[in-house]
Amino acid sequence: MAAATMKAAIYAGPGDIRVDDLPIPDAPGAGELLVRVRACGVCGSDVSDWYMAPRAPLAWGHEPAGDVVAVGAGVTTFKEGDRVAVHHHVPCMVCDLCMHGHYTLCPTFKRTRLYPSGMAEYIRIPAEIVERDILKLPDGMPYEIGALVEPIACCVRALDRSNIRPGDNMLVVGAGFNGIVMGMLAKYWGVSKTALLDRLPVRIERAQKLGFNTFNVEDGDLADQIKAWAGGKGPHVIVLTVANQKALDMAFDLIGPGGTLMVYGTAKPEDRWPLSINRVLFQEIVVTGSYSSSPYDTRRTLDMLADGRLDGASLITHRFPITEADKAWHLTKAAGDSLKVMVQI
Repeated sequence: MAAATMKAAIYAGPGDIRVDDLPIPDAPGAGELLVRVRACGVCGSDVSDWYMAPRAPLAWGHEPAGDVVAVGAGVTTFKEGDRVAVHHHVPCMVCDLCMHGHYTLCPTFKRTRLYPSGMAEYIRIPAEIVERDILKLPDGMPYEIGALVEPIACCVRALDRSNIRPGDNMLVVGAGFNGIVMGMLAKYWGVSKTALLDRLPVRIERAQKLGFNTFNVEDGDLADQIKAWAGGKGPHVIVLTVANQKALDMAFDLIGPGGTLMVYGTAKPEDRWPLSINRVLFQEIVVTGSYSSSPYDTRRTLDMLADGRLDGASLITHRFPITEADKAWHLTKAAGDSLKVMVQI
């Protein structure tokens, strides 16, 4: 008898996205769960060919939410029928890196993963993740809102690492999903005013409709505009949701003395960035980064989505069935008028 199969989205190579039939994962072992995925978001890393191509072909997606359909031996926290949001990595919480708050650098974090991926009808979740970063969804919360927990939690952690003090101003470079989320969250970190910078009219217009101050990177007097907006000294914090050299140079030139430049957008491993060490020293500029999220961040995020501090529904702009996962991938890759593209599974 042939093994039961399921639909899963496959990255076969740059621009080559397929939906194939894969075997349904084995029954969960001790401490594990089997989850029927109902929704999964598309992440910027999913459409980064430099990151994906060396591992192709592979099943992709890591922002899932769904229903527990089978429970492994020893699992007492979850039962069949529980509705859950799922993180795809988890730290050990006890190594030296974890004890210093660098949870996403933990070897356990890098080793753990979902099988086969979030963009599949079923996923098997290893015991470490079940133990530390599976969250039950509140009654009435749609699956697609639960699928926002992981990507928003990444923004939560980045803001924690941005040295924000009450009353600071913050400039966000890029008005895509991450930029809009950073802007929405900023007030909860005590930011007094936030502005978003982009070049696409559709993104600038949307940010304005959401109530943000905006700047257009194409303006010839951009630096003067931002300096005036920031009180004449430049922003206290700049969050870069893109990480090409042009954006880095611009942000470094714009940051105010004593400011923090948060590098949040991904860059290729071979990318290098020359900067003025003199200015770093004498103007005490902090350049830092933030990658992914920890169990602390996902819990805080779920609370903010549940109590309405963050309007998750406003972030989802497009929806596709799993059979059209290729359209979801290409729309996200285009980085145009979409925010979060959600695949319904």
